[in-house]
Amino acid sequence: MKSPLLPATFALALFLLLPFSSADFSMKSLSVLANVNMDGSVNVEERLEIVIDRQSSRELYEVTRSAYSDLATWKNRTALSEVRHHVTRANAEIENLRVTPQAVERCNSFMGICHATIVMDYSVPASQNGSGLIRVSRYKPRTMRYSLAQDALSFEQTKNGDLLLPAGTTITIALPPQAKKIYFSAPPQNLEQGATYRYDSQTNLRYYAGPIRSFTWGGDTLPKFEFSYEIESPLEDEVLEFFTSAEKNLVGFMLGPEGAAALFIIAAAASSVYYFNRHGGKQR
Repeated sequence: MKSPLLPATFALALFLLLPFSSADFSMKSLSVLANVNMDGSVNVEERLEIVIDRQSSRELYEVTRSAYSDLATWKNRTALSEVRHHVTRANAEIENLRVTPQAVERCNSFMGICHATIVMDYSVPASQNGSGLIRVSRYKPRTMRYSLAQDALSFEQTKNGDLLLPAGTTITIALPPQAKKIYFSAPPQNLEQGATYRYDSQTNLRYYAGPIRSFTWGGDTLPKFEFSYEIESPLEDEVLEFFTSAEKNLVGFMLGPEGAAALFIIAAAASSVYYFNRHGGKQR
């Protein structure tokens, strides 16, 4: 007796193997949110909203959603160039990548279209050996400078360093609340009216000094896009770091060959003092 599941299974396999040239997907919008941590590591979430045209494309989306969650399959099935992470592995590491296609929504039966969102999230470790999305350097003894590495972004760029964004794309960078001296070459879309800036004569730059710590850019072109900020650690952190470093150095010294000799000398000196105090006093 044939199993009733065999025809259905065969039909599903045949459907998945069909060419996808007839599938019709188009990009509606893309939002890239980068949450920067204190150490310069970044948690990224990308939300790609797509428009699905025709019933066959909707069925393909739903079947793929039920069976696949890898980036390569979704890029192949939708044939959309923006189905990718927009931080390039050539200049930054990407960890814990997840692809989470959302359910189909907002269908218009008259026009025969639906909407859906493909969510990608991943982490970019802190900068190491010049890699990373945010490059970190010690600017002063207690001040760290954080700079966006534009070459770590996989958006198209001109020879002049202009960042070219696809239509409907926004980039949001969220900073720790301690961020100061925030510099951006292109003003974000979400700045408050009458935003406060402070001019630095040493760098000849204007730094944003307002309360916002999450900045959003959009449009077609970000000319020579630069973004940086600083975080100054409290004085007590520097003092704690000094004593912690001194303790580590002392322990390392004492456990080394020089430490053994030093312990022997200290022990000999302590024994001499003890002997003198014990027996020298009696002779008096």
